[in-house]
Amino acid sequence: MLTHALLQHLPALDAAQWSTAAERFVAARGNGLPRRVQKSICSETLAILTDSRFGSLFGPMSQAEVPIVAEIPRPAGQKGPPLRLTGQIDRLAVTGDKVMIVDYKTNRRPAAAVADVADVYLYQLAAYRLALSSIFKGKDIQAMLLWTEGAKILEIPKAVLDNYAARLWQLDPARLDA
Repeated sequence: MLTHALLQHLPALDAAQWSTAAERFVAARGNGLPRRVQKSICSETLAILTDSRFGSLFGPMSQAEVPIVAEIPRPAGQKGPPLRLTGQIDRLAVTGDKVMIVDYKTNRRPAAAVADVADVYLYQLAAYRLALSSIFKGKDIQAMLLWTEGAKILEIPKAVLDNYAARLWQLDPARLDA
């Protein structure tokens, strides 16, 4: 995915290099794509990286494509095996007492509200949040979806994540692939 790769690698470069680097990267990796599509990918990505709302997400205390493997015990009083989680967090940023989990959505229209977000994304973010809560004890863990189309970010309320987290153990593990 070209947009993911750009969002992963461009922040490591000086901002003055982003445009040229993005164009070269997309031209090389997306050489079969029409020129207008290549330009769209670059402008969409650069719109996100230059938007001040997202500064902390792509700052020095952030990481891209963070692998996560966790074994999350069941809530107290529940019997059965723990939840085993394997996934990759698109963007993870730690600033002060806050941890931000960001999942990118490309080639999709942004959801107007949390109620419009697919359950699978909410389960995924709830599981990531549970896993990170044992690593970042005492920190406020926020989970967000970032649509590259229109540079829209949607923070998922903690109550919604708590609700999905409580239901994780009711899912068929064979169908849960974060």
